[in-house]
Amino acid sequence: MVFIPYKLDVSLYRVPYLTILVCLVSLATFMSQLKSDAAYERKATAYCTRALEPNLAAILRSVADAGDTRNACITVYLRLRNSPEPEPVIAEMAGAARSQVFYRDREQNLNYLRSKLSRGFADFEAQVPKPLTETLQYNPLQYSFLRMISSAFAHADWEHLLGNLFFFFIFASAVESALGSMHFAVSIVLMAVVSSLAYSYSVVAGNALPSIGLSGVAMGMMALLTTLLPRARIWCLFWFLLWVRRFSIPVMWVSLWFLGWNVYDLNHDDGSSNIDYMAHVSGALAGIVLGVLYRLFSPTRLNGLSMNTA
Repeated sequence: MVFIPYKLDVSLYRVPYLTILVCLVSLATFMSQLKSDAAYERKATAYCTRALEPNLAAILRSVADAGDTRNACITVYLRLRNSPEPEPVIAEMAGAARSQVFYRDREQNLNYLRSKLSRGFADFEAQVPKPLTETLQYNPLQYSFLRMISSAFAHADWEHLLGNLFFFFIFASAVESALGSMHFAVSIVLMAVVSSLAYSYSVVAGNALPSIGLSGVAMGMMALLTTLLPRARIWCLFWFLLWVRRFSIPVMWVSLWFLGWNVYDLNHDDGSSNIDYMAHVSGALAGIVLGVLYRLFSPTRLNGLSMNTA
């Protein structure tokens, strides 16, 4: 069974240039991510394939509990690279590699293990640049305004990218026509910042996965459009086996369904999902607040749209 909302029954009086630009920038960013990931994988593999210093190689194999030095090298250094604070992790790894004895004194041996791991990781960092995704993603434990914005344009895979851009374009094109490019751009920034901050406040250190994607902004645009034009309709495609139907329903129904679905998932998330439900819900709430403000203080902006409510 497939149910896809795909087109607002709204006439636009402006070409949504900024909406199109956001989609193009997101696409270009993702293509750059793919290229960067491929280069990163080659460099990491090449670094770990070369002959490492014997003592370091033995320590890496012990830490990773692997017989192959290359795989152990990649496993250990990627874990350190993905850690917000590598030093405590290095200390933990050194403790796990106590079976590697280079000095009789236990404390001296532990310091040696830490030193080898630390120097080896520093060399890896210097010779294997981070992939673009790590440069763009938002770490919820580090409040970076630039990362809040850049992370919105980065995506994990093609499905993530195309799904976000599809729903973003449906609603954002109408929002841009109503608000104008300047207010629309400010709305995007506000939604990206609010969804990132909400995610930061909701996570605990152990589950603080980096966040990427335009979904928080896309949910915000859906909620903003629905608040501005609650009686607008949206065309949907329903497909079940051989039965295919095309029909329009009030956009309010679609928005409530998506928001309710994400609220449910947020409340029942056991931490095993990589989906940032908090960004979805908080982005939608930001869109609702903006929509109410525009309806109260700038209702004439809706003159940029006409709709069929039949």
